[in-house]
Amino acid sequence: MPQQLLVAEQLADILAVIAHPHRIRIIEELGRRESDVHTLAEKLNLRQSTLSQHLAQLRTVGLAAAERDGRTVRYHLTNEWLARWLVDGFQLLEIQSDKSTKVMEAARAVKKLWQTKKR
Repeated sequence: MPQQLLVAEQLADILAVIAHPHRIRIIEELGRRESDVHTLAEKLNLRQSTLSQHLAQLRTVGLAAAERDGRTVRYHLTNEWLARWLVDGFQLLEIQSDKSTKVMEAARAVKKLWQTKKR
C-alpha cells in the first residue's frame, strides 16, 4: 500500500497543476505546436506575465519544457499525448447528467475543434 499511496500522491500533484483553465488551454495549444510566450499570450488572450507563471508551473512538474532559440524561448509539451488525453477527458463533461445543456454542447464543440486541428 505505501507504493500505491506514493504514486497516488505524485499523480494528484501533477493533476492539480493541470487543473486550471488557463493551463488546460496552454496544454491544448502546445499540443499543436511549440510556441513562444508572446505568440501564446496573443492566442490565449493572457498577459505575458500571467502566461509565464502558468508555464513555470507546467515546467516544474515536467509537463512542459523550454528551449532557447537566440533571444526567443520556445515552449513545448514534454509528452505530446497529454493534449489528446485532455480531449478524451471531455467525455466526462458530455456524459455527466448534472451539467447544463450549454456546458455539454460547449464540450462537444471544443472537442471537435481540438480534434480537427493538426497536431
